[in-house]
Amino acid sequence: MAPSGSGPTDEQQAAVVAFTRGDDLVLQAGAGTGKTTTLRLLAGSTDRRGLYIAFNRAVAEEARRRFPRNIACRTAHSLAYQAVGRRFKARLNAPRVPSWKTGMALGVQYPVMIGGRRVSERAQSYLTVRTVQRFCYSADDVIGPHHVPRTRGLETPEGHGRLADVILPFAHKAWADVQNPDAGDVRFDHDHYLKMWALAKPQLDYEFLLLDEAQDTNPVVDQVFNAQRGAAQLVMVGDSAQAIYGWRGAQDVMSGFDGMQLGLTQSFRFGPAVAEEANRWLTVVDAPIRLTGNDQISTEIGEVEHPDAVLCRTNVGAMLEVMDQLAVGKKVALVGGGDTLRSLALAARDLQAGRNTNHPELFLFSTWTELQDYAANDPSGHDLAPLVELIDDHGIDVILDSVSRLSGESDAQVTVSTAHKAKGREWDTVRIADDFPEPENEDGSRPASIADTDARLAYVAVTRARRVLDLGGLEWIRRHPDGVPQPVRPPIPEVLPGEDRSFGSGLFVDLVPSSCWFTNVRSCVDRRDWQRLRRMVNARANHQCEVCGRGKDRSVGRLLEAHERWSYDDHTRVQSLRRIILLCTDCHLTTHYGFAQINGLESEALHHLIHVTGMAAGQARRHVAEAFRLWEKRSRHTWTLDLSILTETGVAVMKPPDADQRAQVALEEIESNYGATGSVRGSAR
Repeated sequence: MAPSGSGPTDEQQAAVVAFTRGDDLVLQAGAGTGKTTTLRLLAGSTDRRGLYIAFNRAVAEEARRRFPRNIACRTAHSLAYQAVGRRFKARLNAPRVPSWKTGMALGVQYPVMIGGRRVSERAQSYLTVRTVQRFCYSADDVIGPHHVPRTRGLETPEGHGRLADVILPFAHKAWADVQNPDAGDVRFDHDHYLKMWALAKPQLDYEFLLLDEAQDTNPVVDQVFNAQRGAAQLVMVGDSAQAIYGWRGAQDVMSGFDGMQLGLTQSFRFGPAVAEEANRWLTVVDAPIRLTGNDQISTEIGEVEHPDAVLCRTNVGAMLEVMDQLAVGKKVALVGGGDTLRSLALAARDLQAGRNTNHPELFLFSTWTELQDYAANDPSGHDLAPLVELIDDHGIDVILDSVSRLSGESDAQVTVSTAHKAKGREWDTVRIADDFPEPENEDGSRPASIADTDARLAYVAVTRARRVLDLGGLEWIRRHPDGVPQPVRPPIPEVLPGEDRSFGSGLFVDLVPSSCWFTNVRSCVDRRDWQRLRRMVNARANHQCEVCGRGKDRSVGRLLEAHERWSYDDHTRVQSLRRIILLCTDCHLTTHYGFAQINGLESEALHHLIHVTGMAAGQARRHVAEAFRLWEKRSRHTWTLDLSILTETGVAVMKPPDADQRAQVALEEIESNYGATGSVRGSAR
């Protein structure tokens, strides 16, 4: 927050002016920039009835002590409890029910075999409970296949589809069960009444709403918040660059919000040196702000022999750091405790003994050898390789002993944390652990693109230091070409000049002529500009597929893709970019139907086409056949590429190759990737 005795900064004052004017507002508050102080300034500037929606109960209680009485300070769950949840008080206070007992009550009776994996009754019961929970976090009205968690060993579309066929009937029964306020077989929890409240489409009786930590909002809360537009002034506060919980269903709702965009950039936590490191990562993610350090605070970048905190990327990295610190006689605290690592170690012990485990990450594996093979050889299991290596190298007993020797933070000489758990915390001296690897291309070469998720986590990590920051495992960013801090670039307009947002609406098979392959928008713009275009398209679509309306869900392999819609002038042979549309993985796969064919996913693509469009099966097959007929016709010709709608957008467009050059590039790439030109009909994309 701002130094004691000083008045509001110009940025804080601008936020107050916009708020008192009644504007819907997005306030991007960078790390340490006085977000709490600014919220208090907003609250104190009006006598209107307002609602502050906090991320958790502790924050709400603190705000209640500091905010004026005209502002209610609540969590979304407390609002839902008052409206709906209190009717379920008896069920909330009922004894805990293990998920396997829940499954039995719902009719789970036998194990099933899917793709060579045995899914036990306990596993089915657990997946049923998790499916309902994921539905409760979503903005969906009904439970669907995408709510069934992606499960280790069954990550393929076919495997997940068969699993969903098993789990969904039980999940529907479970959801029906929890809606009885008096009694039921399913353990009732707080997310259930939150979802019921959202489905009732509540209207909140306040003149303005302040949504805190908006960058990590569950879709169900965002749905309720945005439904108040027009009836109340809406203000979102957070830091899009700290959106690090997408893996558990949260989403950054700030970038797509229709409101005035303001920023807080003056950090009061650290000086210019740390601000510069933060700005490297803000540049990578193309954040709408850059930080200015406090000249009154002396901060250094350099090695720290005895840090107050060591921040790691993963739980396994944190465990290795704990063991290293214990080995030199330090008293060590682990933020969040050691229960996560203890449960993984005990699950590994079960597998090594040939026993099944109930651990949600590992329950489909029968033996330790099976897990070792999965981690080493299956691309979906590579993230488990560090855990397997940790246990193979050090042994389960050493890990359990290390967990038992953890100290409380007040007694510890050093605190170890994952970057996720460090969010919202700060220490004088911080060292970044070695488990933040520099990205590599598939062939092992560098430099490679930095994933936004990794960059956001790195930004959170480096901004925890107040005095001294040891970059450690993130030192590589200083030599990476994307790691040079750059000023904020003007935003790309939401509608590109000449873009037709109605062109190519709906779901249809859209095959690009083979003579046009490999030259497109992405090949003709700088990688950073492509990322800017992609982010703009995501934001203007509110991070939802513009065809089926679903959002990103990494746990079921559903991402969001910026897809180019083209028109073809058969007389001039010009292929013109008309629109960039946001499609989910399923809609994108159906659009690129030929790509689905060569990857063995044709049945999934056809099913999705029928499901979304309502076509009969025969009609859908005729549509596909017609798309291929048109593709074959157009592929006989060369085409000039027209990207004129990207002019005057701030995007530097390289001159595309001419029509003959494009065809030659396509031919060379086809021969390189497919061997013979006659074998590529099914790969039209």
